[in-house]
Amino acid sequence: MLLSLLPFLGAAVCLGLAFSVVKKHWSEIRLLDPDSVKEERQRRKRLEMIHRRFDRIRAEQLLPFRRIGRAIGLGASAFQKRLQDRVQGFEATYRAVKNPFTAIAPTTRDRIKTLLSEGRSLARDLKFADAERRYLEILALDTRHVDAYKGLGMIYLKQKLYPQARETFEFLLKLKKTDDAVYAGLAEISEAEGDLVKAEMHREKAVELGARQPQRYAELAEFLLRQNRGAEALVSAEKVVEREPGSARYIELALEAALAAKDTKRARYWYDRYRLTTEDQQRFQALREKVERLEGEEKKR
Repeated sequence: MLLSLLPFLGAAVCLGLAFSVVKKHWSEIRLLDPDSVKEERQRRKRLEMIHRRFDRIRAEQLLPFRRIGRAIGLGASAFQKRLQDRVQGFEATYRAVKNPFTAIAPTTRDRIKTLLSEGRSLARDLKFADAERRYLEILALDTRHVDAYKGLGMIYLKQKLYPQARETFEFLLKLKKTDDAVYAGLAEISEAEGDLVKAEMHREKAVELGARQPQRYAELAEFLLRQNRGAEALVSAEKVVEREPGSARYIELALEAALAAKDTKRARYWYDRYRLTTEDQQRFQALREKVERLEGEEKKR
């Protein structure tokens, strides 16, 4: 009888031991399941709420950056479009340079001709701002119009805007579309900036390209006179008169060069020619006195 109760007694003892172990560690077992603790559940809810709040704040803070990102994306697309347009523009310019008369419609050519005439007229009237607008409008129609660039360079030169004038003339040099007027402009700029070597080089180049233009010889002679090089100035001045024999201005220039060179014979020659052409008695009297003084110095020698 006692033996038959032993299994039940063993089971009871085991249950008692298990109960005592659970009771002893109940506080730790409770922590294994946070949902079983009210405070823990509330704490987790607060954390979740805080995390959501932070997520919302972070999203609001990132919104401007997202907008910037979208703007950058749009800007990049616009830049790509502008770049593509520029490439197409370059291709169009290349085609226009290869065959300009087919690229420019007759109406456009007529418009350019009108603008060029207006620009030159305005420049002669010293209305430089209006002239500049006409030339720039031409370049908007034809980006390599040589006469428009020359016109711009000349009005900048007349206003003593030397950096702008040089940039315009040097662009024509790169295009290999230069003439005597371009080199004359570059010479004036170089002289104004004190680079006399380069100024003389440009003057000589202008004479070379404009051999039929008396003005270029006159400009070279005047430049040499300013450098006190009378004998060289006289050579250029006499070449001017060869091309325009009846010009009182150029005969006077030859006379001044002869006086600077202290060439008495040539000074008397040009004086006799000058007095037959001039009507400026005051100027004539001043030059006569210089010639007579030079002749008097020669007699003393």
